[in-house]
Amino acid sequence: MSRAAATLLALVAITPVANAQVTLGEAPAAGECFRYTVELDLTGKLIVTQEGAKEAVRLDAKARHLFAERTLAAADGLPARSARYYDSAAASAVVGGEKADRALPNDRALVVALRNSDGAFCFSPTGPLTRDELDLVTEHFNPQCIPGLLPNKAVNVGDTWAVSPAAVQAACQFDGLIKSDKTGLTGKLTAAANGQATFTIEGTAEGIESGAKVTLTITANGTYDVAAKCVTALTWKQKDDREQGPVAPASQVEATIAIKRAALAEAPKELSDTALAVVPKGDVPASMGLLRYTDPKKRYELVYPRDWHVTGQTEHHLIMRLLDKGEFISQATFMVWKKADPGKHTPADEFKKAVGSSPGWTVLRVLEDAETAAPDGRWVYRISAEGKMEELPAIQNFHLVAGPQGDQVAVTFAMKPDKVKAVGARDRDLVNALVLPKK
Repeated sequence: MSRAAATLLALVAITPVANAQVTLGEAPAAGECFRYTVELDLTGKLIVTQEGAKEAVRLDAKARHLFAERTLAAADGLPARSARYYDSAAASAVVGGEKADRALPNDRALVVALRNSDGAFCFSPTGPLTRDELDLVTEHFNPQCIPGLLPNKAVNVGDTWAVSPAAVQAACQFDGLIKSDKTGLTGKLTAAANGQATFTIEGTAEGIESGAKVTLTITANGTYDVAAKCVTALTWKQKDDREQGPVAPASQVEATIAIKRAALAEAPKELSDTALAVVPKGDVPASMGLLRYTDPKKRYELVYPRDWHVTGQTEHHLIMRLLDKGEFISQATFMVWKKADPGKHTPADEFKKAVGSSPGWTVLRVLEDAETAAPDGRWVYRISAEGKMEELPAIQNFHLVAGPQGDQVAVTFAMKPDKVKAVGARDRDLVNALVLPKK
């Protein structure tokens, strides 16, 4: 055989056949388990408005998550209920030159992830998460989407397919998709050889997250193990353009997420049936969905519903906003009030005078004026009034809460008159969730 013929034969032997066909798909089922390494690298800017002018604030972030995930139930061809055990979860962000680090504590390493039409819902059955801890376990790439990135059929090299809406929503972490003929993600089989297939995911997706419109441009590539019938690696790149929302500023960022994935023959002990006995089988109790907040100086604590979002914090103030299906409903401001002697509190008339002279606030009609004693030894005084805030119609509910040791916190709820019904008793519930020192 001539040298030229031998070289040609060797090239034919190692070159993938252009029309090689591969069955590309996964069939998620209860009991299956994977181990993940997820690494995030993000750069961009937040666009904030100060005194009517927009200002760009530099944002850089990195994150790394190591965890095992066991599927508990599947729907729409994707895992719908999963249990995760995090060996580690940490993120570091630099915003405008100020660095902030976050890490998931060991006592919250077990997390349950639910996926439905309203997006992802994560909680720890061992106790309430903080908002930062919740962000750590929900803002990384959601692996529940991975089976839906595949066509789940035999395809040839060069063939394309449309990624399912359920997978798009999960991958982009949207609360809801915005349907458009101009958006959508498309997969493509790019090569198949030596028991592995490579594919790409590209396109644009639009959705809503925390009440803000988000547009993502995706360019991703993945590796599929033909024998194991699963995706083993995925590099996901996205350009993220977010409009200003009720709880977060506008932003423009680029992120690269590297995922490594390995199937496990059996679940680790942290995800065994015994370990998961604490996970509810059906509906999640409302108490498991609550979040916790502790004042940095330990002056008070909150365990509160997650539809309240922390949007600002100073040494003496905490600002939260209530969202209902992404719509801004009310703002709550917590302010540490001057401390009284143990067993005492600020006189009601003094507090009433103080709130009546709030800057920019004009009282037109008092709707409620009452004080109560709570069973836990707290004293609560509430004023609800209709008026104008900076000449705009508003309803404000003022609460002063005093603990048995004289610690006091004032909580003010502001809302438009047409939002009073939507708020309902949620302002009282948030005040009742306030815990003051007892000793």
